[in-house]
Amino acid sequence: MVRSRRARRIREPHVEPINHLIDRIAHETGNSRLPYLDPTVGGVEAELLYVLKAREADADPDRDGVRFLSLDNDDVGAAIMFESAASNGIRRERCAAWNICPFPIVGSNPSSWELQQSVPYHVELVKLLPRLRVVVLLGRPARDGWSSRRFGVPRDVAVVAGASSARPGIYTPANRQSFESAMRRAAELLT
Repeated sequence: MVRSRRARRIREPHVEPINHLIDRIAHETGNSRLPYLDPTVGGVEAELLYVLKAREADADPDRDGVRFLSLDNDDVGAAIMFESAASNGIRRERCAAWNICPFPIVGSNPSSWELQQSVPYHVELVKLLPRLRVVVLLGRPARDGWSSRRFGVPRDVAVVAGASSARPGIYTPANRQSFESAMRRAAELLT
């Protein structure tokens, strides 16, 4: 019920440009079942961009119906992000989520080739986010994939890196602390 209501909203003005980009990525890469940006987030009005490695369970192309890049997804990583964003006062209307590889990857981490293929899509996404103030890179693949590229992000946009909220890594104390520290810093930068 909730998913079908959200699916009807993927063309709302605040998310349509990003979801149109996702449609184009799907067409150009031959992956017709990419997850759309959740319409409950800020979309093109986002001030904060979460950059993750790749899709998780709820965004799985084998799942029926429309899938979403969402803090409400049915996986541990999304639940932890949801809780941390809420506890740090980061409202979903101020955020958007994206994957360092916006299409399915072959292995467990994006290859150099996959990262290079994703560059034009990141550059276009950044152009769609005129209010962007903070980029939060969650996980080593996101951090490493971003580090040498920056994708046209203006210099005054803060970039914060932390561990991924996904398992199994999030269950180690050091990774949990790294993740929570990044979320706290992002919240501070938004104030």
